[in-house]
Amino acid sequence: MSSNAPEIVAVTEVHPLPDGEVRLLGAVRQVTGAMTRVDTGGRRILVDCGVAQGREQMEFPEAARDAEALVLTHGHLDHIGNVPTLLERGWDGPIYGTQATLEIASLSLEDSLGMQGASERESERLLARFRKLAHAVPYGERVPLFDLGLTLHEAGHILGSASAEIVSDASRVILSGDIGRPDSPILRDPNTVWSPGRPVDVVVMESTYGAREHAHSHDDIERDLEAVLKQAIADKAKVLVPAFAIGRTQTLLYFLDALVEARRIPEVPVMIDTPMGLAVTKTYKRFRRLFDKESLAKLARGDDPLDFADLFAVERGRDSRKLRDVEGPMVIIAGSGMCTGGRIVGHLREGLPSARTTVLFVGYQAEGTPGRRIQEAAKRGGKVRVDGEEVVVRARVATLRGLSAHADRKELHAWLGSIPGVRRVALHHGDVEAQTAFASWASGPRSA
Repeated sequence: MSSNAPEIVAVTEVHPLPDGEVRLLGAVRQVTGAMTRVDTGGRRILVDCGVAQGREQMEFPEAARDAEALVLTHGHLDHIGNVPTLLERGWDGPIYGTQATLEIASLSLEDSLGMQGASERESERLLARFRKLAHAVPYGERVPLFDLGLTLHEAGHILGSASAEIVSDASRVILSGDIGRPDSPILRDPNTVWSPGRPVDVVVMESTYGAREHAHSHDDIERDLEAVLKQAIADKAKVLVPAFAIGRTQTLLYFLDALVEARRIPEVPVMIDTPMGLAVTKTYKRFRRLFDKESLAKLARGDDPLDFADLFAVERGRDSRKLRDVEGPMVIIAGSGMCTGGRIVGHLREGLPSARTTVLFVGYQAEGTPGRRIQEAAKRGGKVRVDGEEVVVRARVATLRGLSAHADRKELHAWLGSIPGVRRVALHHGDVEAQTAFASWASGPRSA
């Protein structure tokens, strides 16, 4: 490691600034629950207000309530899921994010509140407060944040995702948010052009995949998806795809569109059976100006990368239930991504016992989730409890690898290396192994 290389610090809550501190309130030793308070220039800024997911846990930190403003990097629940808690405790400061993030966050919070059992009246009251406090910030434009400066930069993770740069008279802090992979479908690459001059006192950087490198390219994904679909179509099987509504559903549509347009798969109906996924896809289409050059070029040729022949929207719950009685071949994309709820549950309950069903996972299945239990049961021909009912797993279970929306360690290191004059890197948003592994690897001879 060279003498001017930044100090990379793992699993540490507090990081000093010339005029304050950066305090990690969440995701200190785990992936989910991102929440960071930046105290600088006499101001207290909260960046993200996420909730822990899966088996990870966190208590809502009282230090979040003392913040004077909230900056949201993107609309995933592990970055915004505690916003209702913050509002319920009387907080009424301004909320900043890109316009796309604010719209997706509103959709995501509405869906989350409904799943938690909140009444329609209660949900609308909280969402109205959220929208009233929200302020849209364009990419790359420095805006006043009290007497500080705030700039949001493209992060390439989901539509509207951003890295936040906060500057006071004495300090400069960059918070990565979630960093996407270069050359990802639909999205522009993460920003790598930063203002020179002032050093960066602290970079708060996610480290979800800090211990590994992705082994699958986008060509691999297309090829593997093609093979799964061809086999299922030949078998007249239903393909059930549990998919996250934000990001993963849209990426999957992109790859399906590519296969359809290239005539690499036979005609097969594809059903988007997720109200949240449909709403987010509509939001993606409204913000086409944020697409990458390849997607914009497709649109210019008349090829919508999120639409194709034989793609159908399933709006109503009763239509979703009718799909269970329809013979395959058919592709059904439904939430939730880890099978913890949503319309996918009913399809799995009916489809898992049948050898004429293929379950295609397109995202990581966390330990303890129904999705992980289905994967494990498939290996031994066992049973799994779905929606309160124990069913045998006779379906073929496949996993499409490489669709991660998070940068791996080389991509994280390249992103970090684009920022000039970094003094200290505070790792978060990764388990202890990932953080410590990245700190060791990035500081060693392999990164030179």
